[in-house]
Amino acid sequence: MPFHDSGKTRRTMESDVELENVRNEVLRKIGRNMLLYQQVEHMFKYLVANGRIEGYASELKANHKRRVETISKQTLDATVGQYLEDNRTVNGQINSDPVDLKEAHFSFTFKLDIDAVYYEKRKDALASLVAERNELIHHLLPRLYPETIERWLETEKLLDAQREKLLPEIKHLKSMVDALQEGRKELAEYLRSDEYKNNQLELARLRQSRLVLLLGEIASQAARHDGWMLLSHADQIIREHALEEIAALKERYGKKTLQELIQATDIFDIAEELTKKGGIRVLYRLKPEWTLQKA
Repeated sequence: MPFHDSGKTRRTMESDVELENVRNEVLRKIGRNMLLYQQVEHMFKYLVANGRIEGYASELKANHKRRVETISKQTLDATVGQYLEDNRTVNGQINSDPVDLKEAHFSFTFKLDIDAVYYEKRKDALASLVAERNELIHHLLPRLYPETIERWLETEKLLDAQREKLLPEIKHLKSMVDALQEGRKELAEYLRSDEYKNNQLELARLRQSRLVLLLGEIASQAARHDGWMLLSHADQIIREHALEEIAALKERYGKKTLQELIQATDIFDIAEELTKKGGIRVLYRLKPEWTLQKA
């Protein structure tokens, strides 16, 4: 009768059970982390798809639908790259309205105000996040072979560290999504309000007023070679030909100065420059997408 070591058999069985338990726990954590990465990806895609909405009133809904559909098909890497670029403001500039304004044009932008240092730091952090996600999805399997308890425990440790890095990112993105949703809600409520309708009517009236048309005509005909017009010079011209308009500035237009009036119309660019004596003078010009009929 052959000798049978029951103790060795028992130890082998216990080892197999332990390996199976560890394996099941690691597989559970793999699924958990994959779901966390899906959360991250979905929130990035939501922020990119909804953080910028623009177009003519008649095209706005279709434009937004196309943007959502396009971004939904992107990889996480591409979406994160677009998110970073959308939040990168160059010299404080944002996209302007189109040159050919054939109807009411709307533009809604939700973005962070970040400096270059924070941008680079965020870029590196998100590049690391994408790399770790790709490692989990595409390259985890080789880590588990040869299949030993040590390999599985090592992978479990990696998965737990990965989760700890993901949770703050998810919390940050969730706060961004909440802020964006609140901003869109407030915008929608404002666009439906009587205040908005009244403001649009008042703005249209202001843009077609005699004084604004005069300012536009002067800027078009008497500007410097660089396209800018001295506001003080425009003031002199108007006083010579339409003094009553300047005299009634507060009563008719609700503004104390021509500069305030120009800023309120949103159809002029305005700037300041230093004089040779160290003073400051104000310049203005008609935005390129606007044309005004002669006063």
